[in-house]
Amino acid sequence: MNTFNKIGFFNNLNDKRKFSESLDKRSSFQRDRDRILHSNAFRRLAHKTQVFFQINKHDHFRTRLTHSLEVSQISRSINHEFGGNESLTEAISLAHDLGHPPFGHIGEAILNRIMLSEGNNGFDHNVQTLRILTVLEKKYALFDGLNLTFETLDGVLKHSGPIIDLCPSKDNYYNSFIKQYPIMLNKQPSIEAQIASISDDVAYNCHDIDDGIRGGLFAVEDLISIEFIKDILLDNKKKYGKLESSREAHELKRKLIDVLIKDIIDQGTSNLLDYNIKSSSDIFNCQFQVIKFSDSLSENINLIRQFLRQNMYNNNEIVRFTSYIENVVNELFYFYKENLNKLTVKVDIDLLSDKQINRVICDFISGMTDNYAIEKYNEFIYKK
Repeated sequence: MNTFNKIGFFNNLNDKRKFSESLDKRSSFQRDRDRILHSNAFRRLAHKTQVFFQINKHDHFRTRLTHSLEVSQISRSINHEFGGNESLTEAISLAHDLGHPPFGHIGEAILNRIMLSEGNNGFDHNVQTLRILTVLEKKYALFDGLNLTFETLDGVLKHSGPIIDLCPSKDNYYNSFIKQYPIMLNKQPSIEAQIASISDDVAYNCHDIDDGIRGGLFAVEDLISIEFIKDILLDNKKKYGKLESSREAHELKRKLIDVLIKDIIDQGTSNLLDYNIKSSSDIFNCQFQVIKFSDSLSENINLIRQFLRQNMYNNNEIVRFTSYIENVVNELFYFYKENLNKLTVKVDIDLLSDKQINRVICDFISGMTDNYAIEKYNEFIYKK
């Protein structure tokens, strides 16, 4: 157990909820985590694109669900070293991608463009995550949403940092959101949220390498162009000798995760001491995020991102579906706008404005899995 665990710096957390509830044997943040795990939105992540579209039909490519579980595991490992609240860290990690629509970031860009063209405030998956957690999940008798603690909502909202420069598509939503929830947009997120955020970085960089190799977009030896990874590969070769490609890829991913986590722990520990952080209040009021990579490792992370962008995200096999996906999402939106009776959601359309109807349709489509969106497209529009 390290110094931070012994002292317990980060225990002053806001576990209140918008709607008060009786306590059970779980802590407030354990209840938050469990509600996220049992939500409909979380289950749908099993069939939503991480990088490879679900129509690729490969059992071992990551989905939004497996990615979220991997982020949760990494965040627990890092959290243990800093004495944060593990259940809160886990809840934020599991919830951070709930708002993603089908077809990954391409689907998000298309929905955003449609909504802006219709005069709405656009579409953003982070905003959509909050809407799911506070409004769109409709399971409980006494409230909409999951009625999570204010601390969990704060962590989800600011898991990528304080909200300072608002773009027009987020301004109205965030300003109305903080009128209902006691969240300071310009304050640093909790250490648990910072851990969840950097764990997301670790997961998608390391696991996208793994999926890229698995998908045949590049080979392990192609990564030698990144000096940082070349050193890991050479070290693994000394340790294990020549390995078959699948084992070599796994050992690379494993070592890479280990190196990144150790760097985060070392840099975070140094920052806590340098900034004289002694309480959660000190975290919130610090000018900088304390949980981050060292400068030297940040440079290597950028090289990995550049490699993945060139060899994976912009790969022809990935982007060749873009025009098809754009057609699917566009056609579905305007089909539902002309055929509101086909929406399987319980809303009184007659009481809604045109912009509100657009948002209902956007919510419906964004909640779809990849396969369901294609199924509805084939059923209603592209009838074979």
